[in-house]
Amino acid sequence: MVSKDVIISTIPELVDSLNKTNPSSEFTSFLTDSLTTIKSSNGVAFTGQLQYFFNRAPVVKFSDNITFIPEEEKLWDKLLSLNELGNNLWDASL
Repeated sequence: MVSKDVIISTIPELVDSLNKTNPSSEFTSFLTDSLTTIKSSNGVAFTGQLQYFFNRAPVVKFSDNITFIPEEEKLWDKLLSLNELGNNLWDASL
């Protein structure tokens, strides 16, 4: 089972890279705001915020017309792969 720590450690890696390649983009801002919200959430609130992030992030990325460098693409794919776990399958210790 993926832990909350894995999730909240992947987002900052992507944010750090995007701050170098797309510092003033709406997508970078969305990720930064989402990270703050997700970090401060626990239990059901965490899964709800995370699901909101998974639903909204691709839309914001698409509308902002962001092009990733290869490292960012790997982090994005890793992050979105965590959505495959499903909202009701998260470990109770979150």
